[in-house]
Amino acid sequence: MSNQAAVSEFANALNALYQGTTLQDRAQANSWLEQFQKTPQAWTTSDTILGSTELGIEVRLFAAQTLRNKIINDFSELGEPGALQLRDSVVNHLRNARNGPRPLITHLCLALADLAVQLGAWKDPFADMTGSFLSDPESVSCLLEFLAVLPEEIENDRILLPTDYFRQRATVLLTQRAGDVVQLLVQCLQQSDLKADAHTKVLVCFKSWLRSGEITLMMIQNTSLIELAFAALKAEDDSVFETAVDAICGILGETRIDHDDEPEDARQKSISVEQRLVPQLSAVAAQMRVDPLVAEGDEGRIRGYCRVLTEAGEAWAQRIVLNIAAFESTVSALVDCMRLNSLEVIGMMFDFWAVLADNTMESTVPCDPARRALAAVYETLIDVITRHLRYPDSFDASDAQGGMTAKERDDFREFRHNIGDVLKDCVRVVGQTKALSHPYNTMLNGINSTPQLPWQEIEAPLFALRAMGAEVSSQENVMLPKIMDMFSQFPAHPRLRYAATLVIGRYTEWTQEHPQYVQFQLNYIAEGFKVRDVAAASAQSLKYLCQDCSKYLAEHWANMLKFYNEVVASGTLDDGDVIEFSQALAHVVSAVPEPDTHLAIEAFCLPVGQELGVLLQRSELTSTEKQKTILLFERMGVFLRFMHVEDNEPAEILLSRIINESWTLVSTALQRYAADPPVAESVAKFVRVLVEYYPNILRPIVVQVIDVVVSSFQRTGLGTYLWLARRILNVYQSLGVDESASLQLVTSMVERLSEAALALFQNTSFSDIPETTEDYFNLVERAVETAPAYIIGMPTFPYVVQAAVAALEVNHFHSQMAVIYMWTQILNPTKRHIRLMRENRSALQVTPASPAGRAPPASPASPLRQRRRSVRPDTYPVEHVVELCSKHGFDLTVKLMHGLMRNFDHEAVSAAADALASLTAVVSDGPEVAKGQYDSPPLAIMCEWEQAMLSQIPDVNFPAADKQAFMSELAEYIQTRQWTKVKTLVGDTAAVFRRRNATKN
Repeated sequence: MSNQAAVSEFANALNALYQGTTLQDRAQANSWLEQFQKTPQAWTTSDTILGSTELGIEVRLFAAQTLRNKIINDFSELGEPGALQLRDSVVNHLRNARNGPRPLITHLCLALADLAVQLGAWKDPFADMTGSFLSDPESVSCLLEFLAVLPEEIENDRILLPTDYFRQRATVLLTQRAGDVVQLLVQCLQQSDLKADAHTKVLVCFKSWLRSGEITLMMIQNTSLIELAFAALKAEDDSVFETAVDAICGILGETRIDHDDEPEDARQKSISVEQRLVPQLSAVAAQMRVDPLVAEGDEGRIRGYCRVLTEAGEAWAQRIVLNIAAFESTVSALVDCMRLNSLEVIGMMFDFWAVLADNTMESTVPCDPARRALAAVYETLIDVITRHLRYPDSFDASDAQGGMTAKERDDFREFRHNIGDVLKDCVRVVGQTKALSHPYNTMLNGINSTPQLPWQEIEAPLFALRAMGAEVSSQENVMLPKIMDMFSQFPAHPRLRYAATLVIGRYTEWTQEHPQYVQFQLNYIAEGFKVRDVAAASAQSLKYLCQDCSKYLAEHWANMLKFYNEVVASGTLDDGDVIEFSQALAHVVSAVPEPDTHLAIEAFCLPVGQELGVLLQRSELTSTEKQKTILLFERMGVFLRFMHVEDNEPAEILLSRIINESWTLVSTALQRYAADPPVAESVAKFVRVLVEYYPNILRPIVVQVIDVVVSSFQRTGLGTYLWLARRILNVYQSLGVDESASLQLVTSMVERLSEAALALFQNTSFSDIPETTEDYFNLVERAVETAPAYIIGMPTFPYVVQAAVAALEVNHFHSQMAVIYMWTQILNPTKRHIRLMRENRSALQVTPASPAGRAPPASPASPLRQRRRSVRPDTYPVEHVVELCSKHGFDLTVKLMHGLMRNFDHEAVSAAADALASLTAVVSDGPEVAKGQYDSPPLAIMCEWEQAMLSQIPDVNFPAADKQAFMSELAEYIQTRQWTKVKTLVGDTAAVFRRRNATKN
């Protein structure tokens, strides 16, 4: 096809894309254009279009975009002469477009910048572009646009360059020219014949170079650029205002004193800040206070001012502490920013107050004037924050009545919790007693003012008290007693009761040191259970009160149990609250002294077990009864999880009986409802508690436990049982009489579960059962980590490997990660052992894998040595892994490369590349090392596999030159055993492939 014909077809396709009458026409045009952009002919066609003044702006703009994409993606197609010729052509197009549409100028500048980054033969882009455009006042804007985008394109992660080359080009393009750019910008400001918007373009360019970090404060401190930025902050145009904000923030960022600064540089920075920038910031603060747009609530304007002042605060935090008088106006302005009503915007300031508090506490002592001055600031901040914490009057109204929407309520709750962290900083600087006095006085004034006081006026300081709790000592004896005594005076409102109850829960460690308040708080919490809107807070706070004050509550366990049963039976609590209440009771029972401990345990557990027994004997359960069964298992589980008895023989005997009876209930439940996911999950969680917290009691029946877990999975295929098996595996050492017996138990369990899982995988797609896939390969990963010789030696393991290869096609992220991590758990230790064997040569010999179904012989060893046994080189099954990798490695390579290039999630790429690099090491070094040939060069197996895989990819998707370059680098890294570079190579190659083929189906 001739170039003119290609231009015509290009224009027709673009016209069809934008103006096509049918969806099919537009889709076809889009497909054609996408394919065309990948062809070599796109270079000349785009260049021809840009040189034509007859074609419309849409066609020329698309051509500029195409040219830029080609430069980024297919730069290697040009060659150096072609790239230089293209540069000259684009410069000419830019000069001709100097009075044209802004988007076209921008894309041409981007194309030139991307050329400059990659084209080393272009020695001095700054000098060349300045010579071409600076002499013509109408063309200066093109020069400034090019200089503005150049630092951004240096950081463009779509352009993949070798690290050394990238650093060299960044030095040439930016570092060596930063001073010249500053002079150029100042020169432009002094020229009177430039276009009207030249100052704005200078500001944009200045902002871009500041952001790159190449322009320093020392370069600009005596120029007019600083005044330009602050003057632009007064502009009514939003885009100019935002550009000024960015530029000022860049200037302020340069004022930070870093550890690498020379003393003289730090001194000069401080002089510039105090003499030149602090007055400018004071003017900004004054401007903010009178700006009508701020008064009207303009989010963009408010955000801009807050960004500037916050950047100054963060940069100058240490200076503020050391010389508070000099920065008083800046700190005052920051407090004023916190007063603004834009809750989303003031959130950007929270980190500053934390940094300032850190510096204050590190650099001052309580008697310092600076500490006192800053404490006054933070005291003011407490009152400001408390006002922000106040729920709006519309909170109680429905959305239809003008109240807050559900999203607004959620956003406000999140804001309250985030700003609560600033209150912690306030307590640190102000001191706990004085800090607590502020919400106390607010509540006191509210209570004394009028009986009709809105509930919000007291709820806000209550929330503030709760937020401060982390920084308040349990020894505080001035304000907290007054606060606790005030609770009985609050107006009767559910939201106040809710907030006050949560405050009690926050200060239970304090209550532990002040037991005279235990009874009052217990009664206060108990009353809350009678109000549905308060019940959740009561359950949570009771949990903490019982946890911290159990020794004071132990004597009341019978009354608490009676109350617990009444509340649970009333139905006022959600299931989650019932569980928290159960946990609270468990803490109390743990503190009941002998001889009553077993009575308390019996009083809680036996009724639950009896109720479960009755339910499980019924022929069929309704949905309500099934939910009740689930809750009963969870109640029993959380009680046993948090209830502890030591050296209490009657209690231990009772627990042994309860657990054995509970196991009967578990067996019955799984026999009938193993296939019901909610029931199975609750039972699995209960069994996990038994396994992890009562292994000695469970040991006599552990074989039954494992049998039930395995048979339940065999019948249902639910991943829940694999999840439980992994938890059993985590505590395997406590299951048997010794390590050998324990390993026999769990490896037998893994093998039987593997047989069932493999049968399931034969008939079901991995993507159809992602949870089971994830849980199974998580189990295998943990099993290989725990006992590699046992697990890899299983007769079923070769089939597990085949399944793990096939499972890499699963389209569910967590399942995908589970499979990849399983591969890394097999391959990475094998790679390490091969390296150790090579380094130690004949000192370490490979022990053949154990015969199928038989564990390696146990040998006496210390507990520590037994625990580390699985990583000893002489027991690691290197030869077996090498054999499996040699047999299945090609399929694994294809699946890993396909996933890396096409369908692995971005977060999975690093782990997958790591697995492929380890596979490369295993198949390259493993076969010879396993034979004792430690000095043999690496084999070329992986090169053969990769070559075969790449040959199946069309050159249009992966150019032949790139394939050859990949294979050459791979061969070099294998021969020199640079496995880390193999990982980087395959990761980078996959990234390039994805970028080039992102639009292909």
